[in-house]
Amino acid sequence: MNLRDVLAKLGILRFGTKKAVWHSGRDMPAEMLMDDVFNAERDLTTKKDIDAVREALTGADCDVRQCARCGRPLPSGQKVCPVCGAPKPQPG
Repeated sequence: MNLRDVLAKLGILRFGTKKAVWHSGRDMPAEMLMDDVFNAERDLTTKKDIDAVREALTGADCDVRQCARCGRPLPSGQKVCPVCGAPKPQPG
């Protein structure tokens, strides 16, 4: 997701046009129900977007631990803390 998509999801940047024809309320696209929404997939936040942010914030896709001595983050490739020299804690 690039910066433009993030700004669109936050409602800061909205652009585009949408033209549609519908015959009943069930056929009406989401873009026609809301002002300033031109592309529902790009402009509206979905559960998938929230899950992606949650994974990014919790670090579920990477192995970053904290130093037991000083509390600084330890990237997965390091064996000792770059700040205090304490060994990396073993998983478990």
